[in-house]
Amino acid sequence: MSADEAGALPFPAPDPRTEGLPAGVRFGATAAAVGISIIAGWLLWNRAAITAEALEGASLYNSGNPGDAYPRLLAAVRGTSFYARPCLDLGDMAVWAIDDGAFQHFYKIEDPRTLARLAFLSYAETLKRQPGSSKAWAGIAELFKKARILRVKEGTFDLDALDETAPSAYDEEDRLVIGAYQLAVRFEPNNYFYHAYLGDFYDERGFRAEALASYAKAIEVMPDLSWHYYLPKTDVPEDLYAAASGALNGALRTNTGFTKDRIWQNMGDLAERGHDPASALQYYRRAADTAHDPSPYLYLLGSLYFTEKRYDEAEPILTESLSRGTLQPRVKGLSLTLLGRCAMLRKDNRKAVDYLKQARWISPHVSYIAVDLGRAYEQLGQFDKAEPEYLTAIRLDPSRASVYTALIDMYRRTRQINKAIPLAERLVRMFPDDPIFKTQLRALNRELGREEAG
Repeated sequence: MSADEAGALPFPAPDPRTEGLPAGVRFGATAAAVGISIIAGWLLWNRAAITAEALEGASLYNSGNPGDAYPRLLAAVRGTSFYARPCLDLGDMAVWAIDDGAFQHFYKIEDPRTLARLAFLSYAETLKRQPGSSKAWAGIAELFKKARILRVKEGTFDLDALDETAPSAYDEEDRLVIGAYQLAVRFEPNNYFYHAYLGDFYDERGFRAEALASYAKAIEVMPDLSWHYYLPKTDVPEDLYAAASGALNGALRTNTGFTKDRIWQNMGDLAERGHDPASALQYYRRAADTAHDPSPYLYLLGSLYFTEKRYDEAEPILTESLSRGTLQPRVKGLSLTLLGRCAMLRKDNRKAVDYLKQARWISPHVSYIAVDLGRAYEQLGQFDKAEPEYLTAIRLDPSRASVYTALIDMYRRTRQINKAIPLAERLVRMFPDDPIFKTQLRALNRELGREEAG
């Protein structure tokens, strides 16, 4: 049969590979192919269902609903022998639930050690399925810490024998926790959280030198100080300050993931937290000199000069920070606000109004900009423009006392005591225990000739 004749048939031409086979064989081959397709489809459906169950369980746990997450995570773990993530999530949830009496009551778990065993088995299964899981080792470290607490709760102590002396050496439980964290670090050395958590454990157990070393390593790995929860915003302890400073200097040499300007900026941030403005100014200048775009660092430099009351040095630097037009809107608004204040300090209130109006256009819902504008207008004698700005500040931030006192002060200066008194009364109602506002109200009433009020 020619190809043209075959194309004219109303059905496909026979497959030459099976044309000579008996009908029974052809039927068996077709049935086998259909069966394989059905099994493959079922496996894909089952995998998708298990994945959906695991994701739903993880989502519920992460959103604060461990009770609803528990059965889904269990089902996901039982439904597969390959995927590690459901086991890891189940272990994390079990560790969390060790302290949750409501969870234990709902699922009729009488002994929290049952949850500890569940967590251990879950992490062990995670490591069986994914031997290099750093998260599993970190979870095991947290489990060992919880297990110590359970043991302490069940034990008895001679309170008279307890003292404030820090331990001189690690005990067996310490070694378990430390070893687990060290394995987590080994498998994921650039995860600064593991270094920080280990530092927390050392600090809790009284091993301060080891804690500082772990915190320093965390900072060297991640030199953005905003991520380091253990580092106070102010009044950094002297030993922690020294460790952090050394770590940032180390990051300048070893950390290739951060540009040098960002590390210098964080060194300036640390110096500010440590009440060392002179060093902070030097570090911010180094950051600006190193950066491709120095604008954000110039803002930090100018802002610190302003804080240090070095206004003549702050103003040109803040002006330069705006010159490239690359500042983020919020930072641009802050820079314009400081320039407005610099202008007011040198009595150029018209220039101040220009700066502050630009700042207000960028950040229309910030009350202190409205207050500054009101003061600038007031200095210009434009009280009709100052009053609406102060009222706007009150509307934007009605719980802040300073927005009321700014307008009260203007009313007193302009002898509009009758307008000032309602605001002063409102402050007394808002802060009934503050004697300053009561004294202010009494003084205003005396000025108005109403000695009996306030």
